[in-house]
Amino acid sequence: MSFYPIIVIACIAFYGGYYFYTKRRNAQQAEKVNATDFKREFKNAEKYKDKYLNSDLSFLKEAMGEEKIDSFNYASLEYHTTDVVKDAVKDKLKGMATLGTVRFNTVHTAKYVILSGDNLHLLDADTDGDIDKHYVFKRDRLEKATLTEYPLEGQVKAQAQARGNNVRAYKLSLPTDEKPVNLIIYSCLIFTNIPEIPVNPQETIQDIVVANDFLKQLGEKYPNLRVALPIFS
Repeated sequence: MSFYPIIVIACIAFYGGYYFYTKRRNAQQAEKVNATDFKREFKNAEKYKDKYLNSDLSFLKEAMGEEKIDSFNYASLEYHTTDVVKDAVKDKLKGMATLGTVRFNTVHTAKYVILSGDNLHLLDADTDGDIDKHYVFKRDRLEKATLTEYPLEGQVKAQAQARGNNVRAYKLSLPTDEKPVNLIIYSCLIFTNIPEIPVNPQETIQDIVVANDFLKQLGEKYPNLRVALPIFS
């Protein structure tokens, strides 16, 4: 008697059950987040920011040195379907160059945007999570930058909706001497291409508060970068 069909059915049942469990858990957490009084929670913005900077994100303070951190957010490079195809071709060519002995996969690394005085700092991490690039955008460039709401589609939509109804995505376009740097940021601490399933509603609330604090301060400093924030409506 072959056990193969039984194993296949068991696997389907397991993964199907896990999918519905995860979906239900996300819905329950999103419901708790949606019921939050964010206007009251926003009074804790400074406390939540300091909590992160003194624990999990202490490396941001190290990277900034003597520069103060007024507010911060996570960021991801804008990534289109055409970019996926380009990276797949590029990875394939690299593999051919090594005669298939190495399998290449493009890796999306974490990025952080930090508001410090009039300047915006963009920190880029390597594949080990260590900050290896540090860019500074000063007032003259930021006055020419743009911030627009980004459509919730695909992975962007999945990441946002897992955190409730108050999360929006935005495209931050920063001018350089060459082509602009286009980043996707959220009104929550989220990396688009580094999927994380939120498991703690209180942490999600803190993530939303910290990210909205960044967007609020950025808009107050630069009116051209002001956007409507759902938690204040």
